[in-house]
Amino acid sequence: MIKIQNSKQFKTLEFRISNLFRVSIFELRILIVCVLIFVFYIFIIETVNAAKLNFVSPTQEFAVGQQFQVDLVLNTENEEINAVEGKVIFPGELLELKEIRDGNSIVNFWIERPKIEQDGTICFSGIIPGGYNDGQGLILSITFLAKKEGNGAIKFGEVKALRNDGQGTEVPLTISNFQFSISKEVLTTQPPVPEIKDLEPPENFKPEIASDPTIFEGKWFLVFAAQDKGSGIDHYEVCEGKRKCLTAESPYLLQNQSLDKEIIVKAIDKSGNERSVTIPARFARAWYKDYAALTILIIVAFMYLIWKILWKKRRK
Repeated sequence: MIKIQNSKQFKTLEFRISNLFRVSIFELRILIVCVLIFVFYIFIIETVNAAKLNFVSPTQEFAVGQQFQVDLVLNTENEEINAVEGKVIFPGELLELKEIRDGNSIVNFWIERPKIEQDGTICFSGIIPGGYNDGQGLILSITFLAKKEGNGAIKFGEVKALRNDGQGTEVPLTISNFQFSISKEVLTTQPPVPEIKDLEPPENFKPEIASDPTIFEGKWFLVFAAQDKGSGIDHYEVCEGKRKCLTAESPYLLQNQSLDKEIIVKAIDKSGNERSVTIPARFARAWYKDYAALTILIIVAFMYLIWKILWKKRRK
């Protein structure tokens, strides 16, 4: 490594470089200035064009015992984005999580539906097929309860956005944390958390049966994803034949690997509305596995045997 301790050494180094590239010292200085301007320009352009993820709320001042909503909004800054993931970190000593809403989200398919983890953070990861390019893309909404007085911040963590370019290129992303204060009383009138009146079931969806050597050891499983633009999806249930319906998440390992019974998948939103989709049996069930038919056959055979015995006795 060359250490430059004074201007004389710098001029000597400058002279050597000019000789190496066969340019004058003046031309060398012009070249250096151009390179610096180019690097600075690229840095500024990337910073300006970076997509933005921020929290949106009507106010940052709340009263103790008040509920308030904070929206996570994506501004793509003319980028075509098709995936976003991250964490929301909030001070548990000041705030209590009351609800997470994703009903009006631009995310169509959640890889990890927004939920609170054991460490107190909210994690989310989802895909936007076809990409999204706009300035007011709602990712999710969070309702908090202000527990006690104090100042704090709701922060982003491990946030990532991917470009819709077929390669999943990461997009430069700037984030803005949400600073807030809680006091006993707030002089300004605070807007209430909007109520959601959802009377519509989730949108129609199409579950698929699949098999992959890398998933569930190659066994049959079910994949599904429904959308609900009202209150948002609460949970799913899977019913295989006459088995008890079970709460499920996609992908779901099927209990009936024979696939000879119909499958019902239910999507239930947070208002209790339900959408059910039936998947017919893929393979015909062998007659000897149909217990009802087998029972009837045994009864008929038994009755025929009794009739034959009685008929022989009458002939004697």
